[in-house]
Parts: sequence; C-alpha cells; structure tokens
Amino acid sequence: MSDQDRKSFIRMRNQGYLPWEIESQYEDQSTNTDEHPVFGRTEQAVSCDNGARVQPLPKDFMPEPRYIQWLEKHHGVPPEFTLEQLPEFKLYWLETGEARKAWQNKFKNHVIYQWKRQQSERQQRPHRSTIETVTDCSWTGGIQFDEQQDEP
Repeated sequence: MSDQDRKSFIRMRNQGYLPWEIESQYEDQSTNTDEHPVFGRTEQAVSCDNGARVQPLPKDFMPEPRYIQWLEKHHGVPPEFTLEQLPEFKLYWLETGEARKAWQNKFKNHVIYQWKRQQSERQQRPHRSTIETVTDCSWTGGIQFDEQQDEP
C-alpha cells in the first residue's frame, strides 16, 4: 500500500467508512463488491435507517430533549448543567474527528461523568468564604481551655 493509499484509507476511516467498504474501492471492478469474504453481504451491516452508521460528530449536534429529561429524572442533572457541557463536548470531538455510532449516548455519558465529578468536588471542598475559613474553630473538637489569671 502506497503512502497516498494509506492516507486515503485513514481519511475514509475517520469519515465513518468500514474497512471492507474501503477495500472494495481498491479491488478490481469485476469482483462482486456486495460480498465480503468473511462477513458476507455488507448491505445489511452498512445500511441502518435509524442513524446507527459510524460518523464523525455533526457540527450542528444538539442533545435530544428526551436525553435531557432522562438525565434530570434519573440522575438529578439540571437541564442548564446539561447544556453547559455541550460546547466542551463538541470542541473535543470535532477536533479529534473520530467517528462513532451513538453520539447522543456518548454525550449523555459525558454529562453524567461531569455531574458526578462536580458533586464529588463539592463534597470534598465545600465553598466557604475567607472569614469562615479564618474563624473556623471546628478543629478544636470541643476542647475548652480554662483561663488562668496570674495572682499579684
């Protein structure tokens, strides 16, 4: 395989083509391109009307409302938090160009991870003002000191 063929192969994989679809382009046209030597007919594996085809993240990706509602109902994630995660998610996956099947599910998992992470950080380091931090006496554990006065 030449260097140009290798680059073309990688480009097509990033666009979501399956390996046997790419190989069929390099084969002689006289062979039957609908058959794969191991997997049989590729039509069934490739053509899914429900959006299950491997593809890079669409630039106009938006989470479906049912996922936002599901996150709120089952994990207590506010819709505002869910939508705040969208720019970071899109920035990462658009930059990598990696192709996936289920972007909605990938986003849902990302939001759950970020939500749990945020909750964990809040439990470990609760927000306190500087005055509360400086005047905190909880470390004493209830110890009381008797004041002694010097006798003249």
